[in-house]
Amino acid sequence: MNALAEQWLEVWPRALAAWGRPTRMHRPTLHEEPVPDAGSFAWFSCTDVEVHIDLAQVRARRIEGHALAALAHEVGHHVLAPGDLLTAARTAARVRTGLVDADRLVGTVANLWADLLINDRLQRAADVPVLELYAALGRPRPDDRLFQLVARTYELLWETSRGTLTNPDGAVPEDAAHLCARLVRVYARDPVAGAGGFAALVRTTLAEELESWEPDRRLATCRHREGGDQVPAGLAGDPSLGEPVVHPALDPAVVGDAATSDGAAGDADGTGGEAFGPDPGGGGAGSGHGQGFAPADALAAVRALGLTVDSAQVAAAWYREHATPHLVPFPPVPVPQPREELLGGLEAWELGDDLADVDWTATVSASPVVVPGLTTVRRDVHREDPSRPESRPVDLDLYLDSSGSMPDPKVARAPIALAGAVLALSALRAGARVQATTWSGRGQVAGTDGFTRDADAVLAAVVAHFGGGTSFPLPLLERTHLTPRPALRTGERATHVAVISDAGVISMFEDVVDPFSLYRRAEDADKDRRGDPSTGIAARAVDAAGGGGTLVLRGAAAYADRIAAVALGYDVHLVDGDEDLVRFARAFARRLWARSAGEAARG
Repeated sequence: MNALAEQWLEVWPRALAAWGRPTRMHRPTLHEEPVPDAGSFAWFSCTDVEVHIDLAQVRARRIEGHALAALAHEVGHHVLAPGDLLTAARTAARVRTGLVDADRLVGTVANLWADLLINDRLQRAADVPVLELYAALGRPRPDDRLFQLVARTYELLWETSRGTLTNPDGAVPEDAAHLCARLVRVYARDPVAGAGGFAALVRTTLAEELESWEPDRRLATCRHREGGDQVPAGLAGDPSLGEPVVHPALDPAVVGDAATSDGAAGDADGTGGEAFGPDPGGGGAGSGHGQGFAPADALAAVRALGLTVDSAQVAAAWYREHATPHLVPFPPVPVPQPREELLGGLEAWELGDDLADVDWTATVSASPVVVPGLTTVRRDVHREDPSRPESRPVDLDLYLDSSGSMPDPKVARAPIALAGAVLALSALRAGARVQATTWSGRGQVAGTDGFTRDADAVLAAVVAHFGGGTSFPLPLLERTHLTPRPALRTGERATHVAVISDAGVISMFEDVVDPFSLYRRAEDADKDRRGDPSTGIAARAVDAAGGGGTLVLRGAAAYADRIAAVALGYDVHLVDGDEDLVRFARAFARRLWARSAGEAARG
């Protein structure tokens, strides 16, 4: 180990102590050789909870004597901002909303915001010379308005003269820097709450330069580097991430009474008095419920951190978290019942048997002289488990329509996928098995490989999407329920067939009726019958499944009677709108599985 590495490791305990004596982390990883594409001389990973230092860059930047400030700064990413992977993803999501249309800068701006909070805390409260480190890194380029903004913010926060960190040869956004300094102090302990406002301030400060701006690597004190392919639990279900971002000039917590209701403060700062993100009063996806944070937004947030996740994985996590509040309750834990004991006859007690098993009364009654192994006896006891009825929850065979009339669940909030997740996860929670299938045109089928209790496999099927035509997979329904198998017997699992679709569900009965008859006049529809509905695959399959069937249809009121006429064995339910679909799924899951889960647990 060279002298520089030893010097930095010697400072490490002081860097931890700057955040309080209880702070604990293992020693930083010091790289003797240059790290390709590091982006800075230091970085921190929330995934590994590890600090890295590139000593080659430390020498190149001539900051060998600033070990305390650099190391304490990296510890701050563990203690204060972001602290953990979930907070990092939430911060990135809010920054992305504030930037509006500059996704490529999300990681950089989120890191700058975390740096502001950490550095201000260290300089003011821990007596760590962060100012000296930044002065050693150099001044921004004269035309770099973002780093001029950040540098001037530090000057205001630390009450140092203008030009200490800023470049006097370039324009300094003074008003924006005052807003930024106030924003840092207001949200000093809440990185997520202030991140969107900082991003909005950056966007209005850069304005036309936003598309072409590139970070100055000379001034990059650190960089977040995350690895892995996990989606942080709790990200997708956070309702606050879909709310509009308020510019600091309009934030009452930042400017107090200056945030007038007519938006004058916003106009003075160039924001036009507008909020950033979903319209808070427009009744859109983001109004009031955080539903503006769609699966595509969650994907962009985690990818901004560098995580290698795909859209299906993020969508599955999104629908799992949004379905959880609607699931059936967990079944009660059964209390073990004592086993019944029946006294039997006497048998010999032999040497080596448990002495406690000797029936001394019977032994002495048979012979007053006790000879172990010869005259000793014990009472045989028969133990039987109490009989109890066995109850098994109904399995679920689920079919979700993903034709062109349905939104892609991996991009936007798709109520049909959310309803399917509620039904499937409720069934799994109750102890049932699920076969989930997403379908569109002919040959466009994705799903689980038969019935399973693997929630990940089920959700992967739920979020699949084709966006093609509409042709129900009758061959799959036939293979599932009509292939040769023993008839349903008492105690064998029954299966409920559930289909969520629209008027296109008529293709489920195409072997007995022409699907186009649905759109013809009622008096002509009967002429298009191809056979008796009771002999069709759908009717025979639901009868063989033994658990009933349900068709949940959106926007099919005009055709409901005709569909019900051929959907023998199925209950046809019409839902009015997306929210009604999710409410129906919640209520239906409780009717079908909540009671059976409790009975199965008690049984």
